Amino acid sequence: IFTRGAFGNYRDILREISYSPLMAENLSFLQSKSAAYIWETQDKISFADENFSREIMQLFSTGLVKLNLDGTPMLDDLGNPILAYTNDEIMSFARV
Repeated sequence: IFTRGAFGNYRDILREISYSPLMAENLSFLQSKSAAYIWETQDKISFADENFSREIMQLFSTGLVKLNLDGTPMLDDLGNPILAYTNDEIMSFARV
């Protein structure tokens, strides 16, 4: 993915990741079905798989923690790193 897209843009890399069978297997979206499909065919309520959205955010966009301009982690008043996103944001991104 990165060899072919080394000089591409972010959108190209995300497209390659989304259509890659190897990434589909590793990110657990291989054979996944939409909530609407499961409701229509099985009459069950399901939720979007959050693994893909979590990995995109961690590996290819924001990372785990907020950073200062010099690349060091931002810290709260207690000296703990400030998370870049919450689980609610991951769930919202998964629904997209």
